[in-house]
Amino acid sequence: MYFYIILVRRQVLMMLLFEIKKVLSKPLNKAALLILTAVLVIGSVLAIRDVRYVDKDGNLSTGILAARHLQDEKSQWEGYLTEDVLREVIQENAAINALPEAKSEDIQENNKAAAMKQGFSDIREMINLAFSEFDNFDYYRIDSISEEEAENFYEQRIMGLRNYLNRDEIADMFSKDEKEWLIHKYESLDTPLYYEYADGWKALLDSQYLPTLMMITVLIIGFMVAGIFSDEFTWKADSIFFSTRWGRGKAVLSKMGAGFLITTILYWSVVLLFSGIVLAVLGFSGSGCAVQTGVSNWNSIYNITYLQDYVLSTFGGYIGSLFIATLAMLVSAKTHSTVFAITIPFILTCIPPFVGKLEAFARVMTLFPDQLLFINKNLEDFALYHIGGRILGGISVMIPLYLILFCLIFPIIFRVYGKTQMK
Repeated sequence: MYFYIILVRRQVLMMLLFEIKKVLSKPLNKAALLILTAVLVIGSVLAIRDVRYVDKDGNLSTGILAARHLQDEKSQWEGYLTEDVLREVIQENAAINALPEAKSEDIQENNKAAAMKQGFSDIREMINLAFSEFDNFDYYRIDSISEEEAENFYEQRIMGLRNYLNRDEIADMFSKDEKEWLIHKYESLDTPLYYEYADGWKALLDSQYLPTLMMITVLIIGFMVAGIFSDEFTWKADSIFFSTRWGRGKAVLSKMGAGFLITTILYWSVVLLFSGIVLAVLGFSGSGCAVQTGVSNWNSIYNITYLQDYVLSTFGGYIGSLFIATLAMLVSAKTHSTVFAITIPFILTCIPPFVGKLEAFARVMTLFPDQLLFINKNLEDFALYHIGGRILGGISVMIPLYLILFCLIFPIIFRVYGKTQMK
């Protein structure tokens, strides 16, 4: 009995590996992997080059050397953003603005002045954001702020939200409870904020590169797994497949397992390689800083760190990838058409961003699975949902929703394909 179990397990493993080999041996799938590799490399280079540094002579550099210089300068401002630190930033900014380089009409001279502000540039932007209108960023707002106003820095962020929610054009978009919930989230942010160099995490999470890479990965995964259940019909081998001893049982499970493993391994390989390259070059420091220390997420209702943002974004993207790939496999199992199954990832990832721009569909589109690939770009989204008497942000709803849908759909594939009738 023991040897029989071992034999069965070995045969199941061999079937699983055979299904994976079939997928990876297709010329088109090999080409797709090469394309994905090229996209990974290009995306990594572009993300790294986004980091810029201006030297004392006004000359611009990007990439590795820029990151090293920026880290040296920004490290001088590492620590909690207290009132005294904010006052000092305002003083430094005003002092630099008074220099001849800043007042010059020559761009190179202006660059020299801008170079002097690089060390506290992130803090400068936070001050601009706090004292600007909620959705109207003023790059030069700090120039008109007095040192005494620094003590209102954190209160000003909350006041900006209150003023925004009280606008006539916004007033009816949120209920009283929702407004109170949003304000409470702002008030719950731990202050003073801790600041340190975090350009590696910002390049990784505050840009479009990670979600774009995720989307391309999902499209390629969908292309690769779309034929797992339809190939037997394309090759006219379905009668042989379903007439074998395990054709409607373990053979189907091996196909499901192949799809799951390909999705999992390919997704995490791409995401972790991209993350590793960017962070290894630009630096891992700053993972514990609140996402609000970055310009992109100053208005975020999610009081999390960059590391938590990364975990949330990548895990959410994985759930989205599993759901989309599984749905493509289900369509393949049901229709026996590879072409039709390939369209599913495209429809679910490429169409919603365009449809979502139409006001009539904007709300509905916030619940489509493509949003799981853009979690790092949706931290400032004020899409709220009422569930069980509680108010939840969109991200808090999306991940469990599609995890449940994946768990429901995945086993359906076994039933649908296992009950296939031969003609």
